[in-house]
Amino acid sequence: MSGAKRRDDAYYRRIYTLFRPIFRVVAYFAYGVWVKHPVKYSEPVLILANHTNDLDFTDVASHIANHIYFVTSDHVTAMGLFGKYFDRWFNPIKVTKGTSKAGGVVDIMRRLRRGSAVLLFPEGRISHNGRSTYIAPATAKLCKAVRCRVVTFRASGGFFIEPRWQNYMNRGRLFSAGIVHEYSAAELAAMTVEEVLGHIRADLYVDAYAEQEQRRARFRFRHGARDITRYYDVCPKCRGLDTLSVEGEGMVIKCSACGYELRMDDCGFFHGEGDIVRSCPDWEAIQLGEYRKRFGAGDFPGEDGVTLYSIGEGFEKTELFTGPLSSSAEGFKMAGELYLFHEMTPPEILSGGRRLEFTCGKRSYMLEKENACLNKYVELYKWARGSVEE
Repeated sequence: MSGAKRRDDAYYRRIYTLFRPIFRVVAYFAYGVWVKHPVKYSEPVLILANHTNDLDFTDVASHIANHIYFVTSDHVTAMGLFGKYFDRWFNPIKVTKGTSKAGGVVDIMRRLRRGSAVLLFPEGRISHNGRSTYIAPATAKLCKAVRCRVVTFRASGGFFIEPRWQNYMNRGRLFSAGIVHEYSAAELAAMTVEEVLGHIRADLYVDAYAEQEQRRARFRFRHGARDITRYYDVCPKCRGLDTLSVEGEGMVIKCSACGYELRMDDCGFFHGEGDIVRSCPDWEAIQLGEYRKRFGAGDFPGEDGVTLYSIGEGFEKTELFTGPLSSSAEGFKMAGELYLFHEMTPPEILSGGRRLEFTCGKRSYMLEKENACLNKYVELYKWARGSVEE
């Protein structure tokens, strides 16, 4: 294990005890979460939580009093001084997005067998349309394999506090947060993997816009819709690609090709001529349809000024190339090298849409470009591989 010297569980338990009051304060001021009587388990427990924003582990820490080990992407521990001390003080279970998570699974099981609590976000990514993302069957297999209590935890409303296209937080409150269900080892053993997976998906599922239709809660969007084109780059009206921009830090998105304007209100809903879209799921359906139409016609995306890094141990980045990226049904092409989809794990988006991480062969890579919509390359991979993941 790289980085700081690893100590025994008692050391990390003491550190966590010092920081947990801080986590609770963060959860209160960021999300309006305050729990007077948190739950304390006297046994090892695997906590599965839905993923709505970067600090949602503080919601869980407010509700559950146990010392918790976090499962996190190793790009978090590579975030300068914050990442360095997060790694040193909390000894998280680190995984690399876009790679096999086998090493992380082994570490989770080891810590549970030592009597600890572990927090896992099985979606592995924050939703960019407000609906919970895909949970793989491997999560259900893990739940059966750990042979301990499994707790599901769901928070809703966090999508509007930190939409996936931004890497900063807006002002607002969660709609709700709390434990959904507790499953004993005996209960899990009696169920099939498919039954366990069904329970997990049902327990953790949220649809932010469906709830917001009823609540109409207001949020103060810190920079308006400024960065929304990191994820949404197809005009809802003319279907133009990369034709959208946001003026200043306002709430109006405009298409340079057809002049169509879309305004986002402080509840997160969209308003424009013809009411073509009202929510991110509406917009995404149009966008994915346009992407797939183009892919099917052999019209594949490309980008200038993309930087490619190789990712080493401890998320150490080595720049390999800066220049044009082209793509096809086979894969990505950069600097004369072809990165084939059939040799690739599913790409993952990082840092509010500015980075894309993937593994090809046995090497990990990261693409980076400011103000680009790299999400289209994730969708190209899924289209080319015939993925049914949503």
